[in-house]
Amino acid sequence: MQRLVLLTLAALWTSAASAAQPQDPPPFGPGPQGGEVFISPSGEPFRGPGGLAAWLTGADRDGDGLVTAPEFEADALRVFARLDTDQNGVIDGFETQAYEREIAPEIRRLGEARSPGGGGGPGADSERPRRPLLGMGRGARPSPREGAARYGLLNEPHPVRGADADLSGRVSLEEWRKAAARRFALLDLDGDGVLTLDTLPRLGGEAPRR
Repeated sequence: MQRLVLLTLAALWTSAASAAQPQDPPPFGPGPQGGEVFISPSGEPFRGPGGLAAWLTGADRDGDGLVTAPEFEADALRVFARLDTDQNGVIDGFETQAYEREIAPEIRRLGEARSPGGGGGPGADSERPRRPLLGMGRGARPSPREGAARYGLLNEPHPVRGADADLSGRVSLEEWRKAAARRFALLDLDGDGVLTLDTLPRLGGEAPRR
C-alpha cells in the first residue's frame, strides 16, 4: 500500500513538473495574450522570444543566412495561402476578420480604438497609410505605432488591409505580391537585394544593428 502511494505521488509530481515546462508557441495562429510577440511583414505572428530570428530563418529557404526578394515573396505567398481559407485567390472580408480574431488578435486594438462600438469592422482602419513605412527615419519625429506596427518592422497597422491597394475590402493575389515587393524594398535599407538579421531595422523602427 505504501509503495502504491509513493508511486502515485511520484506520477503526480512528474505530471505537474511537465505541465510547468514552457511550451513552444505555434508558428502560425493564436497564442497566449501578453508576452513577447513579433508580427512578420506579411502578418504572421511569432510568439515567444526570438520571433524575428525565427521568421527570418523560416523565410531563408536555402539556409544561407540571406533572404532574397524571391524568398521574401515565397514566404508572403505561404501566409496568403493560409489566410485564403476557401482557396479562391482572394482574401475577403470574412477571412480578414478571421485573421484579426483567430490569428493575430493583437492588431484588433487598432479597430477597437477607432471604432465607437469597439468592433473594428469595415472602415475602422480607414486612416491607415497607403504604404507601410519604417517607424522612424533619420531626423523624423517618432509616431505612435498601432496594431501590428507595434510588433513588427514596418509602421503598418494592418498587414492584410495594408495590401488592399484599391480599398475594395478584398486582397487579390496580385495585390499581395505587389505588397510583398513594396515591403521588401522598404526593409532592404542598403539596397543590396537581401535581408539579414544585422541589416534589418530593430523592432520599433530603430536603425539597423550594424
